[in-house]
Amino acid sequence: MTENFEIKGQWFLPDNPKSRVSGTLFYDTNKGFYLELFGDFNESQIIPVSDILEFDFILGLTSDSKEITLYKSFITKRSGIRLVQNQEAGIPFSIFSVNYVFEGAHFSNESELNFDRLTTEIIDFDEWVAISGFKNDFDIEKRLDLRRKNEFECKYKLPDTITFNLSDQLEGRFEFSLSNSDHFVYTKKVTLEQKIKFSLNYKTEQKYNVLLTDLFKFQSFLMLALYEKTLPYNIILSNNKLTKDYGPAGVVKRQIKLFIHSSLEFKSLNKQKHFMDMLFSYRDIEEDFPDIISKWYKKYDDLESSFNLLIEQFFNDKRFSENTFLNLAQCIESFHAHTRNKPKIPKDEYNDMKKHILSTVDSKYHSWLKDQFNFGNNLNLHARLEEIIDFCSCDMISQLISDKNSFIKDVKNSRNYYTHYSNDLKKKALKGTDLFYLSQKLKIIIVCSFLLEIGFDKTKLNQLLEDKKYKFFYGLLKL
Repeated sequence: MTENFEIKGQWFLPDNPKSRVSGTLFYDTNKGFYLELFGDFNESQIIPVSDILEFDFILGLTSDSKEITLYKSFITKRSGIRLVQNQEAGIPFSIFSVNYVFEGAHFSNESELNFDRLTTEIIDFDEWVAISGFKNDFDIEKRLDLRRKNEFECKYKLPDTITFNLSDQLEGRFEFSLSNSDHFVYTKKVTLEQKIKFSLNYKTEQKYNVLLTDLFKFQSFLMLALYEKTLPYNIILSNNKLTKDYGPAGVVKRQIKLFIHSSLEFKSLNKQKHFMDMLFSYRDIEEDFPDIISKWYKKYDDLESSFNLLIEQFFNDKRFSENTFLNLAQCIESFHAHTRNKPKIPKDEYNDMKKHILSTVDSKYHSWLKDQFNFGNNLNLHARLEEIIDFCSCDMISQLISDKNSFIKDVKNSRNYYTHYSNDLKKKALKGTDLFYLSQKLKIIIVCSFLLEIGFDKTKLNQLLEDKKYKFFYGLLKL
């Protein structure tokens, strides 16, 4: 959601549809969704103002006859009925904070929130796909001839839907649509606009949160490609059972619009992104995309904990602190642990070594030694960094990390200092601008590691980095 709005209507609980309260649903880009009722669902009950009451479902019928379902709401403010002697009592009010808003149907229990299809638009997604049905004629002579005749010619053909498997039960699609202006007897303006929507299509119905999780997985992949944050909007849910009978007009499938609050600040949707502003576009990986995106979905659950640490960098791109660096250092450790973790010493050999040491040391030290043994066979950050840098090593990474040993020492010393704040490491830890640039280098290494892990060709990735170096990290090459 990018703009504030309000919806007036009558609101009621599923088990008491005749008792309706007038009110307004507000959306504020800072506060999120909240419902103000001029009245109360519990007017006849004496309930302390301080009590917080939660409602799984609140239903609404708007002034323009739209059906609304508010899911997971709780009271943030309310006033009870105030009785004044010899005076008419006023009407109480209540304010609810709302987590989810479903527009297009009334739902009364969670079992009804199952869907088999989701479609959405995503900020910068059209520019990332970069496939247009408009046909540009590059015949200069023809264009000049048309201009001399004061004629204009526009050709368009809707591109074919792009389909790909995300799992055995889930298919993804890029769906193209064209909206045009109304036609009048007298036409003075023609508007044609192509949109590309991302859709998830399931073989069987899934809970709404499963669909949102799968959407977030694609959103996350798109953030790697754009190398910045993005956000879905105009989310539509449907299933084959959810229909509406319009009588003579027939039965149609309901389109349920889902509103979710995001407190993130985004640039205007009207600002068109250029392909040089993103790390890679769909056209860059078109041939390999089905395999790449399938592997991304397959590996996402295992890599989620480490990826969340990376994605935070895109969401908080305007702020930098020591914690920014620490999260990246933790991210690369977590990524290594989930993809190529191995002990320093073979397990059997390590167990024999532990037994030998314990048998030769006084038993009063055994408790302390056992604590050390619990983590003593894990690779340290230095070893993990070495393996990750070697894993994603290419010409551009080598230019970014001209001295691998110095880079690893800087990461290790800075991580240890900002974790423990030891005086011994204070002079060795990077600070300020130097720490920021170190973090930026670490960030691109992590992004490359994720991409290579899901099947990116290293030669192609190196070329993409070379092509986009002036946009993303040209300044880092000079350091």
